[in-house]
Amino acid sequence: MKRSLLTLLLSCLSCVSWAASPKLNLLYLTADDMNADSPGWMGSTMGATPVLDALAGTCHRFINNHVTAPICQPSREAMMTGRVPHRSGALGFNPVKPGTPTMVTVLKAAGYYTAGINKTAHMKPAAEFPWDDDLGGSGKNPPLLREHFETTLKNAAAAKKPFFINVNIQYPHRPFPGSGAVDAEEGDSTTPKAKAKKGEGKMTKKKAAKLAGAKADDTGRIYKPEEIKVPDFLEDIPPVRVEVAQYFTAVARVDISLRGVLDALKASGHADDTIILFMSDHGMSFPFSKATAYFNGTRSPVILKWPGMPAASLHEEFVSSVDIMPTLLDLLAVKHPDGMDGRSWLPLLRGEKQDARDFVITHVNTVSSGMSLPQRCIRTKDWALMFHAWPDGMAKFKVEAMSGITYKALEAAGKTDERIAGRVKQLRVGEPLMFFNELTDPSERNNSVADANYAPEIKRLAALLVAHMEQTDDPQTANFKKAMENWKSKPAKN
Repeated sequence: MKRSLLTLLLSCLSCVSWAASPKLNLLYLTADDMNADSPGWMGSTMGATPVLDALAGTCHRFINNHVTAPICQPSREAMMTGRVPHRSGALGFNPVKPGTPTMVTVLKAAGYYTAGINKTAHMKPAAEFPWDDDLGGSGKNPPLLREHFETTLKNAAAAKKPFFINVNIQYPHRPFPGSGAVDAEEGDSTTPKAKAKKGEGKMTKKKAAKLAGAKADDTGRIYKPEEIKVPDFLEDIPPVRVEVAQYFTAVARVDISLRGVLDALKASGHADDTIILFMSDHGMSFPFSKATAYFNGTRSPVILKWPGMPAASLHEEFVSSVDIMPTLLDLLAVKHPDGMDGRSWLPLLRGEKQDARDFVITHVNTVSSGMSLPQRCIRTKDWALMFHAWPDGMAKFKVEAMSGITYKALEAAGKTDERIAGRVKQLRVGEPLMFFNELTDPSERNNSVADANYAPEIKRLAALLVAHMEQTDDPQTANFKKAMENWKSKPAKN
């Protein structure tokens, strides 16, 4: 017995020896609407992210991370609360419930200087996100973004506190460079007039001066339609190539923004005492990605590094954005608040196994228009079971990601191409239950829910999803159970 207690004590001391000190700083970086496969380290051959790729080489990399909600505000609020949307109250573009612990309130109480740069309108209410610094208008202005970051570093130093700084890069969010559309922060309840007073959403003299003084390469690479590779879940037709080229031009500007922030961190002398986490809030703003529970909507690239960490490595376990808050609090040696749904990655980072890391569950509720379009998905490496609560046989699914060139081109092409017409119907009309073989159909085009060969796996995944829904008091539980009963009553096909 004494030996067992001694072994346990030594194990705990070992954990403490490599875990972070409470005095470490935290830099939490996000890209806005960047697909998981857009960076080079995630397999892209487009060469848009050399800075991010170099950083990733020094980090722990999670290739099967999925955000719990693939829409800007609920995604960011889930990251910052460790809770799924229906537990935090952040179902769509609405605030978390009063009194919900957040990264900001927890770290502020632990003595940290807290700063949010851009996208703070998507983390509400102010009482639960009481930033010491709240700066906006630099999300698509790399020189100004660096200036804002430097300002928060100086303010933290003046306060003589460790810092938690959330830097949100607003590339590659629509509108894309070259699209000709007017830029505005999607989902922000602030009026254009109010934004103008704050210097947001327009090119002020100060912003113009900053851009004029930037290096020549700060405008980034401009991609041409003929040089890009269209993602497999989209159709390789000329108009889509045009918009994907615009998208990658925006992805290249993520890298420019990141370079400025990392250079400023190094210049501040804090590169060696700062935890760095980078991720995207969800997939690209295209059909079958953002605002959907499809694979490309929820998958997000995540990299993490901290002083004294075990050797950088790649992790294949399925993890969720609700895990980020408990993981970072552990690295900072800050006590967890009660009520989080996520689990810390520390065992995985130490090379250990963790139960139930072979699947992940994702959620969609209301979208930026205010429409309620509930979706749930449980996915593994091989399978995905998706539930849509809204289909009633009528074409009604509509989200911001369908506002550009691509969706209009698909609709037009569908008039003469039956296959593309079927793809448009899949998105717009949908089906209550969908099951995909991720090995043979990674683009999730063929619904195999009626195939008798898959019935055992569908039942297994459904049981796991129901258990999660009941544990978290998901308001869609009854609807999902009804959909499953309807599925069981229909004859299966061989």
